[in-house]
Parts: sequence; C-alpha cells; structure tokens
Amino acid sequence: MTTRTGGELIQDFLQTYSIPYVFGNPGTTETTFLAAVAKSSATYMLSLHESSAVGIAAGYAMITGKPSIVSLHTYPGLANGMFNMRNALMSGVPLLVINGQQDSRFLIHNPVLGAPNVQLSHTATKYAYEVTSADDLAIALQRCYLQARLQPSGPVFLSIPMNFMLEETGHTTFKKTRIIDDTVPHGLNEAVTALRAVPEGKLVIVADYAVGAVRGISAVSRIADALGADVYAAPFHVQGTVDPLHPRSRGQLPSTTKEINETLSRYDTMLLVGEKVDSFTYNGAVALPADLKVIQIAPATSQLGFDFPCDLAVLGDIHATLAALAKALDAPLIPPSPRQIDEATLDAKYPPSGPHASNALILDILRHLDRSTHIITEGSSEDAIVQDMAVSLGFRDVHFSPRGGGLGWALPLGVGIGLATGKAPVCFVGDGGSLFSIHALWTAAKYRIPSIFVCFINHEYRLLKDLWCNAMHTTIDTTLFVGMDFSDPNINLQAIAEGFGARVETIAKSGDVPGILSRALAHAGPSFLLIEREP
Repeated sequence: MTTRTGGELIQDFLQTYSIPYVFGNPGTTETTFLAAVAKSSATYMLSLHESSAVGIAAGYAMITGKPSIVSLHTYPGLANGMFNMRNALMSGVPLLVINGQQDSRFLIHNPVLGAPNVQLSHTATKYAYEVTSADDLAIALQRCYLQARLQPSGPVFLSIPMNFMLEETGHTTFKKTRIIDDTVPHGLNEAVTALRAVPEGKLVIVADYAVGAVRGISAVSRIADALGADVYAAPFHVQGTVDPLHPRSRGQLPSTTKEINETLSRYDTMLLVGEKVDSFTYNGAVALPADLKVIQIAPATSQLGFDFPCDLAVLGDIHATLAALAKALDAPLIPPSPRQIDEATLDAKYPPSGPHASNALILDILRHLDRSTHIITEGSSEDAIVQDMAVSLGFRDVHFSPRGGGLGWALPLGVGIGLATGKAPVCFVGDGGSLFSIHALWTAAKYRIPSIFVCFINHEYRLLKDLWCNAMHTTIDTTLFVGMDFSDPNINLQAIAEGFGARVETIAKSGDVPGILSRALAHAGPSFLLIEREP
C-alpha cells in the first residue's frame, strides 16, 4: 500500500486542484503545514495580519470564482481573521480556511494554543471540521474544498493538528471534481406567466451579488427589456450586478429600511435575483411593503424566502435560469442604446468650489480611469458619493463593502483583485477605516501587486458622527461626541503607508490628478493617494 505523510497530502491537494497561492499569516501550530507548502507548487502569500490574509484571498477568489486557500494561526489567528471571514460568508465568496491545531496527543492537557477552533469558526463559515486522524485528512480536504464551491458558496473551515502533517496514512485519494450545477427549474414557465401578468411599469428587478458572480448582468438587462421592468442593484451588492448605463437601470436601492420600502412601494411585483434585499439600519418601516408580490430566484434552498415571504420561490442556478428565462420571454438579443453619461449634471452636483470642494477631486480621479477598472468602497462617509459618481460614469465593477459589517475588507480586497487581474483596482477608504487593514499594503509591495488606494483624511469617524446625529436627532455642531475623533496627535498616514512600502502622494487640486494617476497606474505595487477632506 502506498502511504503519504499529511504534509505530502497537502502538496498533492494543492497540485490536484491547481491552486497557485496559499494566503496566510503563520504561527507555531502552522510550522508543519508551512513546511509542506514550501515543497509544493503553490506560492505562500504572506500577510502581516490575519484580517489582510483573509481579505486578499477573498479578492482573489471573487475574480477567479474558485476557493482561495487561507492559513490562519489556531484560535488567536482565527479570531483576528473572523470579521473578514464573516464578510466573505455574507458575500458568497468561497474560501477554504485551514487552521493549525496543537499536537493531538497534547490536547487532553488543554495546552497553550490548543482551543475550540471549530466552535469559534461557526458564525463565519458554512461548514467547519477538525481532523481527528491522519487517515481523515485527504477526505476532509476534498470535502471542504468542494463545500466551499457548492451553492451557496462561502468560507469553509478545517482545523488540522500539527502532528498529522508528519504522520503517514494509506488514505491518499484525491479526485478533481467537476460540478454540474446548470440546473434550470422544470416549472420555470410558471414564473414566466407570473412576470408577464404584471402591469406595465409595475415590475422591478433587484439584482443581488449572485448576478455579478455568475456574469449574469447581460441576461438581467435582456429580461428587463422584455418585461419593461426597472432594475436596481441590491444594497451591499459586493460586486457589480447591473449595467449602470442600461436605460432601465435605476441605480442602487437605498440602504435604510424606510427608504427601501418607499422605493419598492412604487411597484406591484419584485423579481429578486439572488439572496436578499440587504439593509443597514432600521428607521421606522420594514424594507419590503406588505402587499409587494415577490418572485425570487436563488441557487440554494437556504436562501429562498428566508428574509421575507415569497409568492413564488424559484430554485435554480442563477446563470442558467436567467438564460432560460430570457429565452422564454423572447428577450431581445441586441441591447438598446446605452444611457448617455451626463457629465454636466455631475459637474453641477459636485462643484470644485464651496463647502465640499474636494468632491470634485474624487470625480476627477474617476474620470481619468478606464471604465473597466474595479472600484471598491469601504463604509466611509464618502461611500455614497463614490458610488453615485462611479455608477453615473458607467463603471460596471463597483464593489460595495463590507456586506458582513466589518471594516478592514476593502484594502485587502483590492490587493486580491489586483493579484487576480494584474491590473490596479482603485479602492476608496476613509482615514479611520484604513487603519483596520492598512498592513495589506505591505503584501502588495512585497509581491509587486498593482493597486491604488485613495484615502480621505478628516481625522474623525465622520460616518459615525452622521449616524449618531440621525439617531439622536441632533446636529454635528450641537453634539458632544465621545470616541469619534483621532486628533491631538493627528495620525500620520503618509508615514504609516510609506512604512508598509507604498508610494504616497497627496492630491490637492484638479491639475494634480492626471500625473499622479499616471504614476500610480505605472507602478508595480501599491500607491496610497491622500485627499484632505473639509470639516
């Protein structure tokens, strides 16, 4: 019988599935795993913090559509990576997170670094398991990698005691599994009939992240044309889900429940494609009107009718079902002329002078970028501005984050996207939000990953101040804030970013933008661009 050590099985696994990278931050219980990776065909991508390792892996997986492999350090490392694992879980991003565990012969003594890793991981993964024998390792790796890919895709967790990397086993089989998931509901005509029965102008299509993940935007546009429906991106859509220049595109639904309700109240029926209509805060009304008829298409039973009751729940692969629906509706193959970009309106909305003059610098940056550039935002007070500008200008790959609620997702996500595409995405962050994962810059610098970060400097958590005032019905000028300012001393983000290996420049006026962007786009590594925001 042929035997292999656990470490050799790791090497076989990485080779079987053609996995190019292992993303991680190491620790004591991972040394035997790292020794196996060192002799494998994969490259270990070092991050200085677990949150960055998970976020970079998520950005890479989002582009490739395949699970990224992440290595975290037992209980403390897992805890550090959990919020970005949660973001990935809520965004349908497939990851296989492998955790080192103490020597299995030692766990009876509850040693340092021995901990209930699986129990901790449950709130941020779709499946979790700890290997109990070297004989389990091959099937556990195979199972977890497959589960990460299956719908609904997401992070899967595997804890491996470190001694199993050195033990031998005869259980060595790996099979490269091909998943056939192009399922189309046999009863799709029932949905076709229901959609055709909606009065003209009373049907709305809401596209969640799954549409972008399966490249289904064109099919959604065709269906909207056939039915005369308006199209919205769901809030917190994570990646581009609609064609912003399509004449029927109405942008993104609001993120607060009352405003979502007011928008959807204009319609009789909603076709929801994907998981849910997400929301940020409750402000007096539930998101979906009670009399709104809901038809939902989702790839997993766990998503259908989960947040709100559905009149018709359609289970099927998103890409295949949208294609079949477009065909059944005789949707036109030739798209209508795209909506014209109204730059004059944008100029008037964001003038280069006045109390918010730096808004015009954001607009200038976006104007000088190719429209295929990936744009990422990070829960800052500028998010709505960047999103409005980017969508209005026709950017299709606009990543709104973080869907799981944890800041520190955008910077590493940008590094992962840059690694996967070979082209620099542009990530917009606030100075406060940047500090959750600014160490991602070092990984981009070390591995020469093209990436651009635009950081707004206002020395405060401005978004939180605005939310505070909304909740308490006060104004910025009349409110005594606690824990919202980080001045005296000011944080020197230029020095911090430079310390992590980034190029740093300040954008002070419109004339700076072309040259600074040209240098950033030509740089093989991270560029960190600063914009001072008005109080």
